[in-house]
Amino acid sequence: MEIRAIEMKDIESFLNLLASLDSFGFGRFSGDEVMTVSDMENLFSNVLQDARKQILVALDDGEMKGYMSLFGNNVEMTKHRANVSLGIREMADQDRIGKELLNAGIRWADNNGIYRLELSLPVNRTHLIELYRTLGFLTEGERIDSLLIDGEYTNELYLYRLIN
Repeated sequence: MEIRAIEMKDIESFLNLLASLDSFGFGRFSGDEVMTVSDMENLFSNVLQDARKQILVALDDGEMKGYMSLFGNNVEMTKHRANVSLGIREMADQDRIGKELLNAGIRWADNNGIYRLELSLPVNRTHLIELYRTLGFLTEGERIDSLLIDGEYTNELYLYRLIN
């Protein structure tokens, strides 16, 4: 398994990965919009030029199996934190790939002045919540009925991890 930073040459593979994640119910990378090659070129260009943003990908025999995004900003008051998202193609490898991506993301954050990682996800994603918790993420809070998924209101759990 190779974990590395995204490169411009990865656009097609990344779009294919995102399409497969949608079919597994992981949701889209960018809200409800389907991203085009042009959208992805703009995103990759932005990420590659901003020291507070990163997208890591997991490759197995050259096939993209998952990603982790870390999006920070340069606002003085909040530049110490980054929002995290994780997507993994195959459920069977979710723990192994997820741990490798998260560990690589934590190292990247530590090397790039990010002190706090944060994310939110639906409370029914218990397997992913446990994966984050095994790597030191803690519950910060829960928003009641904050998500509407398939016509049902769902609570949203907020997790964070401080980088030592």
